[in-house]
Amino acid sequence: MKLNTISRYFLAAGLMSCAANAFALEAWSGQAGGNTIEVIFDSKVYSNRWYVNADNCPQGASAENWDNPWSYVRDATKAEIDQYGNPTTCESGSATPVAHDAFSAEKDYAKDDIVAYKDVTYEASRPIPAYSFTPGADNPWKLYTPVSDWRSSQVYNKGDEVKVDGQSYEALYYTVGDNPSIAGNQNPTGTNGRPWKPLGPTVEFTQEQFNNAPQINSIALYEPGKLAVYKGTPYVAQTKVKGVMPYDKNPWAIYTNWAGTKERVGTPKNPWPAHVYAPYVDFSLNSIPDLAKLAKEQNITHFTMAFVVAKSGEQCIPTWGTAYNLQDYSQYSKIKALREAGGDVMVSIGGANNSPLAAACKNVKDLQKLYYDIVDNLNLNVLDFDIEGTWVADQDSIDRRNQAVKEVQAQWKEEGRKVGIWYTLPILPTGLTAEGLYVLENARHVGVELAGINVMTMDYGNAVCQSDGTEGQNIHGKCATSAIDNMFTQLKKIWPEKSDKEINAMMGTTPMIGYNDVQGEVFYLSDAKLVMDDAKKRNLGMIGAWSMARDQPGVAKQVSPEHSGMTAQQAPMYAYSQVFAPFTHADEKEVVTGVYKSRKNNLCLDVKNGQIRNGDRLFTYACSGSNNQTFKFDARERLVIGNSQSCLDIQNGYNVEGRNIISYTCHTPTDTNKNQTWTWQNNKFVSQKEGTQRCMTVGNDGYVTLSTCTDNNVAQEFEIYRP
Repeated sequence: MKLNTISRYFLAAGLMSCAANAFALEAWSGQAGGNTIEVIFDSKVYSNRWYVNADNCPQGASAENWDNPWSYVRDATKAEIDQYGNPTTCESGSATPVAHDAFSAEKDYAKDDIVAYKDVTYEASRPIPAYSFTPGADNPWKLYTPVSDWRSSQVYNKGDEVKVDGQSYEALYYTVGDNPSIAGNQNPTGTNGRPWKPLGPTVEFTQEQFNNAPQINSIALYEPGKLAVYKGTPYVAQTKVKGVMPYDKNPWAIYTNWAGTKERVGTPKNPWPAHVYAPYVDFSLNSIPDLAKLAKEQNITHFTMAFVVAKSGEQCIPTWGTAYNLQDYSQYSKIKALREAGGDVMVSIGGANNSPLAAACKNVKDLQKLYYDIVDNLNLNVLDFDIEGTWVADQDSIDRRNQAVKEVQAQWKEEGRKVGIWYTLPILPTGLTAEGLYVLENARHVGVELAGINVMTMDYGNAVCQSDGTEGQNIHGKCATSAIDNMFTQLKKIWPEKSDKEINAMMGTTPMIGYNDVQGEVFYLSDAKLVMDDAKKRNLGMIGAWSMARDQPGVAKQVSPEHSGMTAQQAPMYAYSQVFAPFTHADEKEVVTGVYKSRKNNLCLDVKNGQIRNGDRLFTYACSGSNNQTFKFDARERLVIGNSQSCLDIQNGYNVEGRNIISYTCHTPTDTNKNQTWTWQNNKFVSQKEGTQRCMTVGNDGYVTLSTCTDNNVAQEFEIYRP
């Protein structure tokens, strides 16, 4: 239905009056919605006059064209184009893909040849002769084993094969008593939950055929179904095959053109923190927030981008939510701007919807290459795998994922590269489910080295966690902390060699803020404070939130991807993140030379007047990264100021409340007074002077003095700032 001009006018006027919720400027990428949006397209800035759909492109927009909701505002500046990008075509997800020749089994291929097969692109890692390997497939020789008749009383497990009336079937999971020849028990595509997959006519051979079977060699051409022997073991050709031995590996590898991706996403300036608040961002939504602005104004510096999934259940192609490819997504400008502001992202592969790569990619080597390429081209320090829904019980994809992660970790180790791997799993207040435990136990058995296990403290479906209308009682928060308590015990059994401190640092908690999908479950702001206190006490590795877009008020009690369902009085804009954001901190050993910003006033530590003379006071000032704002822990745990010979010092050397912090010539090795020695602990500078434990404290006047250390005191908390 089309709107007439008058209707459009009033609709546009109504939208413009709601401009308080407008998006920050960003590159056009098929945004949709009713709020006012400003986008860059072909070096121009456009704004929508009324509701805009994803297929409305700014190209051709004009004041006279009422069929296009976009309206020209002004020319974009070079700085804006450099920061956000400048799409010039109406393809919102990516550039037009290059069309490669379709694979042909009858053709010889040279090394580095590229082909398309089942909508996936592959590259030859060596010369590949005709009738040898099909891209993405297993070795064309399959070990022959006789197929037994199906019996109604026998238990069958995943992978077992049976025959009924000359037809073969494969069990997809545990089953007993389900006749595979009945259509109601068949699952041809593996997607309808039934136990048996039809395989076609049963392949059987007589003893005489075994006796006369030829030896497999590299010269003969074997027809599909041909029986042949290799070192006394029978094999059956699955396709027409020549020049392949049963032990050969498939030389076709997944190919993705990543040209320019590294530059689009930018490079992190800092290591990923050992303890981090990293809320999830649904990166395929149209309402993606301005990450750099959140970092600068809300101190939310790290995010988990969700979700990378397969293009379809049968296509081993990584995408953002099936909608956008990974190579040149226009929203990468937001990640780049965040990184330039000192923040970073973790990418999450999986999620509850769509197919994970480990399910769509049947070849472990293909999966390993994709994981490597995603980390390498998105410049990642950390990678998350979100394993939930039916996939937490899918042993095939679990086994493939763990094996591929193990192999890619070995590759990174050879290169001297450190990439943290997190697994995100569902949980109950009683701890991880049996399926979740299998994921971790299998990972441990295979040899995967996990940086952490993040759990979704949400949607329990448990009567104990019903919390609607109980604000302040912290019912949902207690369910979350109970889940962490019980997971701690479970993880100690899987990794008994790890200390309590190490297990705590391996755990993460991610609540669904506000109203959960499960009716009656609500995570209130008071729950967030309880979870935050528990995370600080344990020194967990991570706090997440589902999701960043939901950290704002909306229609009361409504479950929405774009608000929490809380009122503005209950939880105003970014209220949950204001509770969680201070959690981000490094381990003591990770503290490096840097500029330190006060969490009290967002100003940086600064030796007044910049001359670094004896007695000059330490105060806070606009962050610049200048020499008198740079501090380094030396081997004697002194804070050396810039490139000077001066250190931060307690005036007169006494551990007394309210003493000024000043610059002073660094002590000689023979001076044992500890008035210049400090410990970095929980984002605080703690004096090593004997007596009452005191910390550097920022006063209301901006000057820094020595004061008794207290919990939850932002005047005593600092963070590394990268100008």
